[in-house]
Amino acid sequence: MIDETLETWADIADVYNLTGEHVSAVVLTQAQGIIDLFSGTTFAARGNLSQRNLRHLNRAVAYQAGWMPHHPDLFSHMEVESISQDGATATPANENARLLAPFAARCLKRLTWVQKPLRIRRRYGQFDDVDGPRDSAVADDNRNWTSMR
Repeated sequence: MIDETLETWADIADVYNLTGEHVSAVVLTQAQGIIDLFSGTTFAARGNLSQRNLRHLNRAVAYQAGWMPHHPDLFSHMEVESISQDGATATPANENARLLAPFAARCLKRLTWVQKPLRIRRRYGQFDDVDGPRDSAVADDNRNWTSMR
């Protein structure tokens, strides 16, 4: 069994080479935990991942680890809608902007399971009587209504 707390997608040298930041092993492990959460996978799955995905996970952890020391309240801040102080207002770009490094977020968006959601193709001729998607209000108006009795 692999002790996942000791294994990370990136190492301290990767963080320095990509961000110019010196980080400790603790920060690297924390970054790994955050990237595992956002990526939906763990280091234990490394044997099943492509080189492309491994490269993106490596960079995501490195960017996250380099970003974290500049955001010391990462593990202690409160969730708020907006902040206004002395007439200045700040609104985060997205719900995870205070949690995830911008470059790490970009790397995670390039993972194959995030880019290409599972699509199920129907056979030719299946559901031919349906005009458009089933959840479309416009398509509902075009369908013939029949009583269930």
